[in-house]
Amino acid sequence: MKKIIASFGVFCFVFNMFGQDEKVIIIDKGTYRKTQKESKERKLVDNTSVLKFSPLQMIAGEINFGYERKIDEMSSIEFEFGPTLSNIGLSVTDNHYYYDPFGSYSYAAQTSKPGFFISTGYRFYPMDNGLVLNGFYVSPVFKYRLMNNGFHDYSGNLDDSKGSENDFNFSFNFGFQTWLSSHFSMDFFGGIGLAYESYITNNVNSVYNNSTGQYDYSWNRNTYDGVRFLVTGGVKVGIGKK
Repeated sequence: MKKIIASFGVFCFVFNMFGQDEKVIIIDKGTYRKTQKESKERKLVDNTSVLKFSPLQMIAGEINFGYERKIDEMSSIEFEFGPTLSNIGLSVTDNHYYYDPFGSYSYAAQTSKPGFFISTGYRFYPMDNGLVLNGFYVSPVFKYRLMNNGFHDYSGNLDDSKGSENDFNFSFNFGFQTWLSSHFSMDFFGGIGLAYESYITNNVNSVYNNSTGQYDYSWNRNTYDGVRFLVTGGVKVGIGKK
């Protein structure tokens, strides 16, 4: 009985020693040699938040600022906000020439007006070596964007008119955030999703008036709404804060 108790005590002692060292025994089937591998220790990034700017979003007509904040060891939340300008980058312009048989014309051009956007997303950093605010992440993102624009008739036949574009977007993004120094980060991302869009546009409508022998001009209001497939992508530069 004493031998059994002593053996059990030795077993507990050895088990306790291995548990404290947190070592993993790996057997190589080719050589049947045992090696020891130290378990990885999770290291937390010193920075708990990041201020960001997305220069490539200017292509889409956005001046994009962001803020990411750590909420626990594996996740964070991110907010983006800023103004929109309808006539910069690849934003669509809507310019029209209208000509009547008597040689007069009306030229209507889309002009830029400020709008805004705001978005929020949750980030999850799943990798053991991809710690919070650092490494590979997945992120669902909700976004609202308003693009305002104006319509001006340079011929002087009509007063100015207004148009707009409203977007409600949901995307599922994948990305990788890396730190080039202790306080400077680069965040590369891409994703897919759906966008609900609602447009209001105007173009000049001309109708011949038999009583005056001239053309009467008016704004023709067009509306559209629908859902489209969304592709996201870009890069963000950031400054980390503790």
